[in-house]
Amino acid sequence: MINPVKMIGNIKSVADLGETSLKNVVFASLGVYSKGIEQVGMAQHLVTKRFNGLVEKGQEVETETMDRVKMTQAAILKRSESQFNYTLNKTCGLDRNRLSDFEEKVDRLQLAVEKLAKEVK
Repeated sequence: MINPVKMIGNIKSVADLGETSLKNVVFASLGVYSKGIEQVGMAQHLVTKRFNGLVEKGQEVETETMDRVKMTQAAILKRSESQFNYTLNKTCGLDRNRLSDFEEKVDRLQLAVEKLAKEVK
């Protein structure tokens, strides 16, 4: 026959074993959660650090690019001005340097004429 005392003892030992196992599973879950939170924090720090590094590198590249653009722009302006002067000289026979001097002479002449006109009045 079945001994009820023995059966209750078996049930208690199985219940204790189940309770212990359940506690271990809960503790393991909490440990995993804690470790995950820790790793997420580390990952966020690493991502932030790498992002800031990329921002700094981008600023350096922007500075270099702007310097190159300015140098290229100056070279193109100089080259186009030279080509314009060459074309003007070949097509019209005019020299821009001589034209600049001519403009200065006209300005001085205009001032002299205005000065004479004031003296005559």
